[in-house]
Amino acid sequence: MPPSSAPILDPGLETASSAALRRLENERLAQQIAYNAASSPYYRDKLDAAGVRAPGIRSVEDLARIPFMEKSEIAASQADGTLIGINQCAPLERIVRIQATGGTTGVPMRIALTRRDAEDYAKMGARALWAMGCRPGDIVFECMNYNLYAGGVSDTTTFEQMGAAVIPYGVGHSERLVLMMAALKDDVALWATPSYAVRLAEVATSLGRNPHDIGVRKGFFSGEAGMQVPGFREKIEALWGMRAQDQYGTGELGLHSGECEMRNGLHYGGLGSAVIELINPDTGDVLPFDDGRQGEAVYTSIWREASPLMRMRSHDLFQVFTEPCPCGRTSFRLKVLGRSDDMFIVKGVNIFPASIHAVIVKAGDKVTGAFQVVLDRPPPIDYPVPIRVEVAEGVAEDNFASLAAELAQCLQQALNFTPDIRLEPAGTFATGIKVRRVVKSYRG
Repeated sequence: MPPSSAPILDPGLETASSAALRRLENERLAQQIAYNAASSPYYRDKLDAAGVRAPGIRSVEDLARIPFMEKSEIAASQADGTLIGINQCAPLERIVRIQATGGTTGVPMRIALTRRDAEDYAKMGARALWAMGCRPGDIVFECMNYNLYAGGVSDTTTFEQMGAAVIPYGVGHSERLVLMMAALKDDVALWATPSYAVRLAEVATSLGRNPHDIGVRKGFFSGEAGMQVPGFREKIEALWGMRAQDQYGTGELGLHSGECEMRNGLHYGGLGSAVIELINPDTGDVLPFDDGRQGEAVYTSIWREASPLMRMRSHDLFQVFTEPCPCGRTSFRLKVLGRSDDMFIVKGVNIFPASIHAVIVKAGDKVTGAFQVVLDRPPPIDYPVPIRVEVAEGVAEDNFASLAAELAQCLQQALNFTPDIRLEPAGTFATGIKVRRVVKSYRG
């Protein structure tokens, strides 16, 4: 472990040249594809059906010859009670942990880790946290869901890996959490979803506590895209008097990507563990990986034993930045634009949840910022779009009608569609558990 003053946790990897990193990726990719084919009938059949032999995949560029896979394939293979499913490549005797994806876009899928997988997950997370400003000696309240979700126990190991003192609190019992943090003499840090930070501040205020006096000075946030919404980070920092940093990760692989002090994008954290391609989400064509490019991320494991992924479509839309960062890290940086399957079209206009969030946040302390779009009919969307918006603590019900009208007008003007605002009480969504921003209930 480097000294706490060191700006980079693993400079040998995080400052490697692009040529050196690509050599490592290609070497591990070739080994991984051979391992997948030897260990999994599913992967073997997938390669055979595409007319691809494992020895023919020698570089990241060769991946385009392999068909995509979807999370739904793995979930379907587990539906009959099979523990891991089609992508199991290690025997149960070598598996030490079972976790699951958050399930915010469908049925959660179970994922297995060997001891090496778990260690690699923790190392990825530690690098991201170090970039975000977490250090040995920090006291971190982890307020993620521990019910199978990788953001719980597996992320606890990332704090332990980089030397922080983690308190695995979980979700719920918010009043007790506020009182526990306030009772400590030391400053503390918070690991949670962004919306839960707003909710906790409301709980603190309802208990007669000024959030600024509780001593939460660092915030590490993930699970939601709210930190990239203009004004939402500033709202959290103002509520608590903290510095709030953003992180992106995936339950199925980790890939923890955290922003450094420059806040100019999240440094990709899957170095040596997985490679990312960018594709056109409509055609599936691979896109050039150059500065400013936007596309859907596709993941391929290159250092995974139990449940490797091979060209898994994430449906996460990225913008990537390849120009050098002043912090010294050479990894590409990313900005999460949203999810392709969360986008919906109203009268020819593409609407993303992040755009709705940016408008809602402008209502200030009258709302928490949490919301959910409910689409109960299939396209075309020629009806007012139902949007459930969480009202802040203390807003009188007498003011609901005027607030709903205000939000509807702002959304109409900013995004050119007609919303049907349905106000919900504080605590409906901002509970610390990931929330599906767009629910397409017509799909059942």
